[in-house]
Amino acid sequence: MLMSVLNCLFDSLSHVLRKNVERRCLLDNMEGVFLVVDEIIDGGVILESDPQQVLQKVNYRADDNPLTEQSVAQHLTEKLALTTNVLQSAKEQIKWSILK
Repeated sequence: MLMSVLNCLFDSLSHVLRKNVERRCLLDNMEGVFLVVDEIIDGGVILESDPQQVLQKVNYRADDNPLTEQSVAQHLTEKLALTTNVLQSAKEQIKWSILK
């Protein structure tokens, strides 16, 4: 499953970045990278592993919702909060399973 997700990520980014998946290009196009990752994984759950589906969703969002620095920052803050909550919940579940 991990290989499928990583292949999807690479194929999607390769298409978005016009086959130029290098560090500098990734940094210059970080908003597109975040959109691709967000379409593949959300809240630690794998949503999509087909690059064509990811690209369709990313292109749809990019056309409808122009990105601003503020909207990207807000989106990242929301994702970070969700990830923190998921990790905290996992820690609690592990703690209680060990204490039983």
